[in-house]
Amino acid sequence: MHEPAIKLDAIRIQTARMMEIYALLKNELEKNTLLLSSEETRAQLDSAIDTIRANMRQLLNTLMAYQEKQDCADGNEPAEAGELEELLAAVLEWHTANAAGE
Repeated sequence: MHEPAIKLDAIRIQTARMMEIYALLKNELEKNTLLLSSEETRAQLDSAIDTIRANMRQLLNTLMAYQEKQDCADGNEPAEAGELEELLAAVLEWHTANAAGE
């Protein structure tokens, strides 16, 4: 069965959005710990952060598997390979910096 190609541009955009939302949520928790209206609100923000971490870990695993497949396949496009490397490096860097404590 033929697997659909990964759309790297769409993944790049969604990854940037996750990184931005993660930073905003984390900043909100760090700056406004006394201003949060309830424990429930804080728990929701913590849950959102955990969800983003899990999504980034899953994305990292998916990109690594895709890269391995591309390395084994013949006739890869150099532009796509370079874009995949760049995206994988960015996700790996983010994951290393922000996934502590999992």
